[in-house]
Amino acid sequence: MSDASCYVCGSDERKPWATENGHHAVRCADCGLVYVSPRPRLEDISRAAQTGLHAGEKELAVTGAYGGRRRVEHYLARLADLYGRAYFHGAGERWLDVGAGFGEFLEALGEASGGALKTRGLEPNEAKAASARERRLNVTFAELSALGERYHHVSLLNVFSHLPEPPAMLRTLRDLLEPSGELLLQTGNFAELERSEIPVSLDLPDHLSFANERLLRRVLDATGFGVVTVKAYPMFPPPQRGVLGRRGTPAGRQCLDVWVRARRLP
Repeated sequence: MSDASCYVCGSDERKPWATENGHHAVRCADCGLVYVSPRPRLEDISRAAQTGLHAGEKELAVTGAYGGRRRVEHYLARLADLYGRAYFHGAGERWLDVGAGFGEFLEALGEASGGALKTRGLEPNEAKAASARERRLNVTFAELSALGERYHHVSLLNVFSHLPEPPAMLRTLRDLLEPSGELLLQTGNFAELERSEIPVSLDLPDHLSFANERLLRRVLDATGFGVVTVKAYPMFPPPQRGVLGRRGTPAGRQCLDVWVRARRLP
């Protein structure tokens, strides 16, 4: 385990926020970011990303299963809302999905573009990548520095909160984009809330930090991106019934799922 500082503002001032599975999440006293500290060593984080197994009071298994048509349609709805239904038709552009999982988003991109987009997925989890390849998706794992080409679009869906140093990743992704290329980022809007207001498990230490729209804008600005649009949606899958969030709002209707389109700046 190693101590961590806030990657948004660099402060070491923090206060306790939550404890789960033998790990501690703290809130930055200056900017409000929530992050795990102390956290696993970088080599342990990398190994867990490959196996889907995280050490704690109980071993946490997070590989999950292929989401099928329901997940693909979920992504199709997000693409239609964020870009418009005909945005990608005939584009022929290159799209890199970092943390592609089982490949459901790549399947949605294929449908949304009528097969015109040239897609590639990177996924460290060996079981997820193998499952995607069985469906003839281009999903492998490689270091970003070894890709050898630039992309018109890069997506980072349900990955940001798993990264030990998100700003470093965003700078690398910016360098992989064509001039005026776009990043599509999705993550939970949990830093707005107290732990008692969040209706789901935190899955520590698989998740290493929790941000919100304000913090995402700050990190994107610092790493060379200009925000195009931000939209928030109910979580997928929805949390269990009967759990209330802030001001008594049913948790399943809280817009805790934040999607950001951001353009590479010169």
